[in-house]
Amino acid sequence: MFLLLFFSLSLFVGTMAERYYLMMAGDADNRFDRLGDRVRALLGIGFGQSRLLYERNAGWMHVAIFAGFLVVSLRTVTLLGMGFDPDYHLPGFGGGLGTVYAFLKDTFALIVVVALAYAGWRRLVVKPPRLHLSVEANLILLWIASLMLTDLFFDAAQIALHPGSHGSAWVSQLLAGVYGGSDPATIGAWATAMFWAHCILVLAFLNFLPFGKHFHVLTALPAVFLRRLTPSASLEKMEFEGRETFGVGKLEDFSWRRFLDMYTCTECGRCNDQCPAHVTDKPLHPREIITAERDQAYSLADHLIKVGKLKTEGRLDQAAAMVAEMERPALIGEVNDEEAIWACTTCGWCATHCPVVIDHIPNIIDQRRHLVMMEAKVPAVLQNALKGLENNSNPWNVTAAAREDWIGDLEVPRLRDKGRAEYLLFVGCAGSFDERNSEVLRALCKLLNKAGVDYAVLGTEEGCCGDPSRRVGHEYLFQMQAPANITTFQKYEVGKVVTACPHCFNSIANEYPDFGLEDVEVIHHSELLEELVAQGKLKLTGGSGAKVTFHDSCYLGRHNDIYDAPRKVLTESGVEIVEMERNRREGFCCGAGGGRMFMEEDLGTRINHNRIDEAAATGADEVCTACPFCLAMLGDAIKETDRGDKMTARDIAEVMLANLED
Repeated sequence: MFLLLFFSLSLFVGTMAERYYLMMAGDADNRFDRLGDRVRALLGIGFGQSRLLYERNAGWMHVAIFAGFLVVSLRTVTLLGMGFDPDYHLPGFGGGLGTVYAFLKDTFALIVVVALAYAGWRRLVVKPPRLHLSVEANLILLWIASLMLTDLFFDAAQIALHPGSHGSAWVSQLLAGVYGGSDPATIGAWATAMFWAHCILVLAFLNFLPFGKHFHVLTALPAVFLRRLTPSASLEKMEFEGRETFGVGKLEDFSWRRFLDMYTCTECGRCNDQCPAHVTDKPLHPREIITAERDQAYSLADHLIKVGKLKTEGRLDQAAAMVAEMERPALIGEVNDEEAIWACTTCGWCATHCPVVIDHIPNIIDQRRHLVMMEAKVPAVLQNALKGLENNSNPWNVTAAAREDWIGDLEVPRLRDKGRAEYLLFVGCAGSFDERNSEVLRALCKLLNKAGVDYAVLGTEEGCCGDPSRRVGHEYLFQMQAPANITTFQKYEVGKVVTACPHCFNSIANEYPDFGLEDVEVIHHSELLEELVAQGKLKLTGGSGAKVTFHDSCYLGRHNDIYDAPRKVLTESGVEIVEMERNRREGFCCGAGGGRMFMEEDLGTRINHNRIDEAAATGADEVCTACPFCLAMLGDAIKETDRGDKMTARDIAEVMLANLED
């Protein structure tokens, strides 16, 4: 046993040291802050398997295998100890606790075997499209099953040799009948064989894991503990001082934490499942982004390990020189398809459904940053939007002086006239310059006026929130826009911001604090309208009973967990909501996020067509939303699919205004 442990653990430590230094080839990253939040994530997502429990089909299977593996691992430690002392047991497990554990261990071992059988059936018979049907996966299933069975049959042999022992190990008691009629020497030989088979298999399993996709068995819990704790749609502030390169153009530009993502990917395909780009035949497949980067990391392992060692020793100049000298396939263009990098809508499906919390969006945005700020490679269709953002602070490239034109003769107070207000209504570029969304802002202002809300707009003093520039990778431009708006907020001592745009909402609420915004409450117009109805400040007629379906904006719902407020606004307005099959957390993107609002969609089928087909299938007369980008995309889809005589698209504020008393 000593020799077995010495050689197997020595091999394992050597392998893990190489994986560690390879990971350290990445940039520094602080992932040890907010320890309380990290422990809670570890307990809930890691040990609690909350993301898998949410899954209806195979989720229970993975949770069962994980839980059983944890429970049986204590038995494995006991067996290894028995290699030195046949009577060894874990401290405290010699009495009643050991009896309880024996029952639980047998129960969980059986559950694992059943779950593994189901997993094998899915892989070999059902064959879900998102799964990679690999030999390795089937081998791992057999390997884990062997660990469970060798343990059970070892205990069964012990019971056959010593009737009455291990009384609570009920599965082993049943299996003991297998040895009926055998002489003690034969049973003892089987016990010895099962003992050594289990010990050798588990240590071989440990050493096999770092060389395949099942490395996640070892890295998943650390990955959850070291996850990004900021809101899912917020991007980390890029520091420009002292940097010569921006974004990620090679693996070494990633942080070490991104390498941990590469190690941890289970290749389960959940990220691909409802990725709007993947579903509509674009070249983006989130899983393949991670696995392609991982494959390059392994192919460059000798180089990266040397770089990692230099960085851990503080020899950063030598590490940088080694990185500069290394020739390798381009990360963007050869490892990752450039079209795939631009196809992402940043909808968040991938990141919120990944069971091991891989963060795909920052990965992709970092590569866009490199393309835009280092190589000046911007899709031609984006150039006008970026020019408009730079010159006029709006992607429509309309003169900034026209930012108040949407108001017309409507009574809308300006902060420059009023001085202060309870709410700043942040209109956003779509509300200011897109004719269809200007109608939404006018409807919202009429509701606020009717309810007597103390609000005002910035008018020509408002600039773009910065979402489009940041999502397409122009971080420098974003860092010009955000501070300018914050300065204006501070000038008027803004304490509350309400906006009808989830993208503005996300930027101001989740990203502006990194640039000095403090003590400002940010709410979405659906939340304010819901509150005004509850307070009796807006009285509704009860409505027409029209049948509508609600489309969840990714940046309002999945990224910021606001699902109920817009639905309550519609319900209070007296309409009947019929849900699309993909709704709330499972909602499907309209195709406009991540700067895609200002880009052409010429690959595959159109994302908004996919979504409007689903909306039409509900039989609803109207599709409602609470996002200007979604409204534009769904309205276009209705026209483009010749449904204009059957369906309309409206914002929740317009629905409420139409059903307002008086």
